[in-house]
Order: sequence, then C-alpha cells, then structure tokens
Amino acid sequence: MNYKNIGIDIVDISRVERIYNKFGSKFIERIFNPLEIDYIRARNNKAETIAALFSFKESIAKALGTGFTQGLTFKSIKIFHSNLGAPRGEARGKKFLLSATHDGNFAVTVALIDGNGVDIPSRVIELYRPRLDKSHKGTFGKSMIITGSRGMVGAGYLSSTAALKSGCGLTYHYVSEEDEIFSPLSTMHIEVILKDSSPFKDLARMDSVLFGCGVGINRNKREVLRRLLAEDIQLIIDADGINMLAEDLTHLISKKAKVILTPHIMEFSRLTGEVVAPGERLYSLAKDFAKVYNVVLVLKDSKTIITDGNSLEIIDRENSGLATAGSGDVLAGIIASLVAQGYELLDAASLGVYIHSLSGEIASKKKSKTSMVARDIIDGLDDVFRILEER
Repeated sequence: MNYKNIGIDIVDISRVERIYNKFGSKFIERIFNPLEIDYIRARNNKAETIAALFSFKESIAKALGTGFTQGLTFKSIKIFHSNLGAPRGEARGKKFLLSATHDGNFAVTVALIDGNGVDIPSRVIELYRPRLDKSHKGTFGKSMIITGSRGMVGAGYLSSTAALKSGCGLTYHYVSEEDEIFSPLSTMHIEVILKDSSPFKDLARMDSVLFGCGVGINRNKREVLRRLLAEDIQLIIDADGINMLAEDLTHLISKKAKVILTPHIMEFSRLTGEVVAPGERLYSLAKDFAKVYNVVLVLKDSKTIITDGNSLEIIDRENSGLATAGSGDVLAGIIASLVAQGYELLDAASLGVYIHSLSGEIASKKKSKTSMVARDIIDGLDDVFRILEER
C-alpha cells in the first residue's frame, strides 16, 4: 500500500458549531454541494455531521498531496454515501474510501485513494465537451455502424453498443442480408436500431459512418466500401475495411469522404507494404502516410499513434487487458460516436483512444487483465463518463 495516498484530518466540532450559528446557510452553501447539503439537512443540521463532512474534504485534499491548490476547492470535492451508508468521496477523477470517528468534541476522518479509481489525464479534460441538459437525442448525432458478418456477430454488437454507450443520440446498425445475422442480432439489440436494408438510402442523414469491424471480405463488401469513400461523409474504417482498402489504395486518393483509419500494426503493414517495429521510423512512416492520403490515422499498439500528417500524438497507456478479441471494435465504436456528436476527426480519435484506455483500466481493476473481455471495456464507459460529467 502507498501511504502517500492517505489523508488524515481532525476538526473541533464546537468551532464548526460556532461558525454555523454565526453564518448559517451561507457557510453551508459555500462549502458543500447540493447532495451534501441535503444529507446535512436530513440530519437536522447537526454540528457533528457538518464537521465530519468538512473534515472529509480536508482529508481528501491531503490524500491528493496538493491541499487546496491547483484549482481544488471544497465544492470540487464530492462526498456521498453508498447504499449501506458508507461514506465515499471523489475529486480530480479519483475515488476515495472514507472513515470517520467522533472522540469527545472532535471529528477525526481518514481518506484513502481507492485503488479501483482512475486518474483522468489533463488531455482528456482539454478534449471533452460536457453534454448540455437542454438537448434531445438529435443533439448528439446519428451514427451508422456497418459491421459484423456470419461468424462475426460479436464484432457488430460490440462496435454498435460502444457507439451508443459513448453518447451517440441514435445508433443504427446495418447488416447485409447475405450474412443472415439480422435474427440473432435482433435478440441482442434493444436500444440500437437494427437494419438489413441498403445503408445508402439513409446515408445523407448520418453524422458518422463506421465500416469494417468483422464485416468480411467479398465483392459486395468491396463495392460498399468504394461507394462510401466516394460520398461526402465522415467515415471510420477498421479491420476488414482496412484490409480491403489495402488491395487498392487509389480509392483513398480519389475519396470525398473525411476518413479515420484505425489499423493495428500488421494491418498498417498491409497498407504500406512493409513491417516496421515500433519506434521513430514507424512514427515517421505513420505521419507521412496520413499526410499523403489526407486521413487521420489511429495506429494501434500498446502505445497508440494518432496523426493527421501534421501533428502526431503518442498515447502511452499500456494495459495487456486490452489485448483481447473485440477490443478494437469497441474503440472504433467509441470514435464513431464522438464524430457523430460533433467532435473534429482528430479530436475524436485522440479522445476515443483515451476513453477506451480508461475504460480498460477500470475493467482490469474490477476483473483482471487476464480475464477481462471486450464487454468489460464497454461496461467501464459508465464510470469514465460519470467521472467526466461530475468534474
């Protein structure tokens, strides 16, 4: 255990009582959030309760190692209680286990950073846009997901579910009649809208399109990809879509679509015709490829490269738990969702990779790096977005 992650505080209850008697609700509203104020009022504004909550916030500030600096305020620290009444805290993307005791006229509290929490990088805070409550499902975009095939139903389910769970207002999952997977998927999808008609009649009203995850490779699928590239759309291409693209890169040159490619290293080698190990040469090759073909490239590995040919970002959040079947399908769905919600392609790519890695980190702590599967990454999205929304 890292004892630097523990904060301890002691408060004189009588002093808190004097301050409350003098300033009343002004003191309470300056220090506490609405949920905390409700908790205090439900306990008749007892000085012991106020003192304990105040001390919890002091303990959390100490556990963070910063005190009330760098923008940390009493109100930015949130205190709540579990269903069993156990106190918990959150601040700066971290969760805290809390404990309190009253000894005579003092409240003593302890805050311990919860090992199941995650640190939210400043880059994520910079990219993330809070959702407006005055909105409707159309506000958050429509995403078309063309993924999955016979034997690869999971790829379609994971990518479309990840898109919906990442905040897309409406997610449409299009499958080919020839694959005969509409029936099994119809028993899996509830909120995702499932279609087995031609995607092209609906293309104009979509804000993003994802193509390729487990979609299979044949003449019909090649034609769908060719037509998508010729449309003025925002297109994310993954997996089988990339492998088909590698057969004839001229479609990338003549395209009208704005494109994000999400290959892993071996798929990228098919695009470039050479296998290059991670390192400076790969970074340079990735940047050159993105510039020549005017795409945003998300080159997946334990360290992920994101480039539009001008800038290059390396996201170093290694987690062996993400090396599991379907993990890339989830990432592609997250990115497609962010594009549909109005993020610029490069920002959607970067934020998507961060969100995917944070969800994977949460999944590895709740499960394990060995046993976690792609569905666990989707489940982790709940915690990631809740933390972002509560900042």
